[in-house]
Amino acid sequence: MMSPRFIFVSVFALSIAGAHADLDFNRDIRPILSANCFACHGPDEESREGKLRLDTAGGAQKALKPVDDPELLYRIETDDEDDLMPPPDSGHQLTGLQKELLGKWVAAGAPYDEHWSFQRPRKQAVPEGVHAIDHFVSKRLQKDGLEMSEPADRYALIRRLSLDLTGLPPTLEEAEEFQKSGDLNKAVDRLLASGAFGEHWARMWLDLARYADTKGYEKDRGRNIWRYRDWVIDALNADMPFDQFTSEQLAGDLLPNASVDQILATAFHRNTMENDEGGTDDEEFRVAAVKDRVDTTIQVWMGLTMGCAKCHTHKYDPISIKDYYSFYAFFNQTEDADRGTPVMATPTNKQQGEIEVLEAEVKDLEEKLKARSEEFHSAFAKWKTKIGEGPLWVPLRLHGQKTRAAKLQQSADGVLTVNGELPEKDTWILTFDLPAGQPVTALRIDAPTKKPGGKWKDKNVALRELTAELMVDGEEPRKLKLVNPRADFSQKGWDVAKAIDGSTEAGWAFSPRADMPHVAIFDFDKPIPGGKLRLTLEQEYGQGLIFETCQVSVSRVSSKWLAAEVDSQGGLKSVFLTRVYEPTRKMNARVAQVLEKLEQVKRDIPKTPIMRELAANRRRVTRVHRRGSFLDQGEVVVARLPGMFGALPDGAPANRLGVARWLTHSENPLTARVMVNRIWARLFGKGIVETEEDFGMQGSVPTHPELLDWLAVDYQEQGWSLKQLLKTMVLSKTYQQSAKVTQDRLAKDPRNALLSRGARFRLSAEMVRDQALAASGLLTRELGGPSVMPPQPSGVWKSTYSGETWKNATGADRYRRGVYTYLKRTSPYPAFTTFDAGSGEVCQIRRIRTNTPLQALITLNDTSYLEAAGALSKKMKDLEHGFRLVLIRPPSTRELTRLQDLYKTMKNHYQNNVEAAAEFLKSAGLREGDAAMVSVANVLLNLDETLMKP
Repeated sequence: MMSPRFIFVSVFALSIAGAHADLDFNRDIRPILSANCFACHGPDEESREGKLRLDTAGGAQKALKPVDDPELLYRIETDDEDDLMPPPDSGHQLTGLQKELLGKWVAAGAPYDEHWSFQRPRKQAVPEGVHAIDHFVSKRLQKDGLEMSEPADRYALIRRLSLDLTGLPPTLEEAEEFQKSGDLNKAVDRLLASGAFGEHWARMWLDLARYADTKGYEKDRGRNIWRYRDWVIDALNADMPFDQFTSEQLAGDLLPNASVDQILATAFHRNTMENDEGGTDDEEFRVAAVKDRVDTTIQVWMGLTMGCAKCHTHKYDPISIKDYYSFYAFFNQTEDADRGTPVMATPTNKQQGEIEVLEAEVKDLEEKLKARSEEFHSAFAKWKTKIGEGPLWVPLRLHGQKTRAAKLQQSADGVLTVNGELPEKDTWILTFDLPAGQPVTALRIDAPTKKPGGKWKDKNVALRELTAELMVDGEEPRKLKLVNPRADFSQKGWDVAKAIDGSTEAGWAFSPRADMPHVAIFDFDKPIPGGKLRLTLEQEYGQGLIFETCQVSVSRVSSKWLAAEVDSQGGLKSVFLTRVYEPTRKMNARVAQVLEKLEQVKRDIPKTPIMRELAANRRRVTRVHRRGSFLDQGEVVVARLPGMFGALPDGAPANRLGVARWLTHSENPLTARVMVNRIWARLFGKGIVETEEDFGMQGSVPTHPELLDWLAVDYQEQGWSLKQLLKTMVLSKTYQQSAKVTQDRLAKDPRNALLSRGARFRLSAEMVRDQALAASGLLTRELGGPSVMPPQPSGVWKSTYSGETWKNATGADRYRRGVYTYLKRTSPYPAFTTFDAGSGEVCQIRRIRTNTPLQALITLNDTSYLEAAGALSKKMKDLEHGFRLVLIRPPSTRELTRLQDLYKTMKNHYQNNVEAAAEFLKSAGLREGDAAMVSVANVLLNLDETLMKP
């Protein structure tokens, strides 16, 4: 007789015998095994009991043999707790139906099949002239004695289409046009071509990308990443094929000749959180970010919970811990390391256009400046004769020096250099010979960059005070007054003017541009004749902030022509060209003006965090992290796919780009299924596989597997086009059904899993708000741009350390679409989180719809909704018009009568409460108006039908 343990497991004796006609292993049996058995008899070797593996046919067959004995069912049917399986203390208990199914399965020969989601989808034939979706849905409905509902009326359908495709309601004009024509194709094409399409569908993708405007963790400081959000919107509006959409986000930086937009797309994986808290280990949080990228990639594209394997082999799906870290290796070679960098300038289309226009103008002006006329040369000759020949600046020869610590040497070209290491601080008293002849007008100090290395890390200079004296033989030294100080650049708080203000508290310095040469010019208040010039340069700040090299020069040219330019090699001709000759002076002034504007545009360009691969000589070695700890690393692994998925496609590189190509390869069984299921769920309320986040062993079984596979294959055949996929779905009779519920359908299809009626469910957080703003006429339609802060209750957002505050937007920004709302991870917008939006801390595969009293409190009392009600009351011609602005359809007589009664009641109330009326109007953003009509508008925006998909 068999041992007790094997009596139980033999229930699952596996063979390849033909299955029972009414039994499907993946649908009926695997869910039972997965939920009750795989934790102890699954992929994880460390938790596997009795050396028995039930998650693979081969593993189970090795240990078991079919036995025709009634006692096989003993261990699942016994009352003896010592023998019962699953064990009572496991928390699992088989139902009567499950035991019955297992019995049928054993009787059929216990057939075993590969998990449905790991098999490539196949496209079954569909009868000619029948929509594929309707074919598969009708087939399933007939099996359960049901049929489709009648079509929804045209008003309901156009509102449904508009909300589903753009997230916004139709206008009354659009609704009336559709009511008359019924041209569904035309309406769908118009909606798909709308810029609102990308804004709406971007919200779904941003949930997946864990997009937020802050870094997360304790300080949760701001992060400039909104350009990525705009990239998603633009890509969706352009209907970028999903395979390209995938490659650019996962590996745009690795594409040949990658464009700015392609590299910008890689911000997808820079949405990971960063920790700015002092004393944290950058490597710890870098590793956490890489693991998040691994988990998110597999969840988003393949619907698998691979993150379970970061600490131990997955207990349900065939993914080992070694598989996890081998895949992790693909993502372990990027430059970012919890420090914000690398970032890249990512101009908007508007900014790029401005740059191109300004650069073209500069180029045109510079070409005109090069083409100098005879008149120019003649005028220059006359001017030069007037002021005399000679260079613009003459380097001075050092006559003597008195320093406390440094020793200066002068080269043939007049450059002074400190001999040896710079002292910590010093004051130099330097005497120079002035050139004979024409008096000098200005003094110039050039400061070349310091050489790297040395004792002092800070390469800045702090010239705290500069004084000048004229020394003439036989006379006492005369102090000279320096005026009109100017420099090419001055450090904030250390402007060049402070070098001659008589105080040593500050002076001239040039951080953070200490790695560049700089120049300062000082005019003498009166031209000075020949003799000797004695300069005192006080550099007593400390920390070695002393000139390492410098050059002192003087000029005899009028000071009005002397500019603080590092490169002054142009000499007199340059001065004449830029400051004397009127035609070229004006052009140069315009060039300077345009260049300043160009620099301003470039300064305003957002710098977005992006992915960048490490150089070959800096690549990291990847090891398994025992128990998931980055401090306890084990064997070395190389970049490869999980074993169950084979190898990368032929010719694909072993990096993130190779992973992207594998994800959208025709052999990948999951990506297309996962994506079409995700889109289906947004239209029909839940996916064909309800567990969008889990297509593995613990996930739900598809309600319509043949339909899911048909859509997945068709999606690929149609070039991975989201718009075509949506069009296929919404043009089906299944989608166009009325959402009315009958008793028969409610009894046989309570959750509408069989699709016996149109889907009716609450709109998403952003759609609820956007619809209110659109219906009231407040909605700002501008596409893209920085995130905004619409009104929220005061005191909600308290930022640790940073002092940042939520500043309620004014003007058009106050009424932008929800997708542009600033998202702070530690304090997300409350009006959205109450309606189940996420915080952006982790990838949110799907939003679970809830229903709480707080939702009603928001739509009735939140500032945004009250202001929408105020604007709507102004827009309403009458009560019927107001009803239609919100719900599109005409009201019934009963509905209109109830609205009239409400208006009369509220009118009477406010006539007797003038102060309350004024206060209510104020809360609705109005200085004057009809408070009763605002009340009606508020009610219209809060109707159940308003907040639900029609």
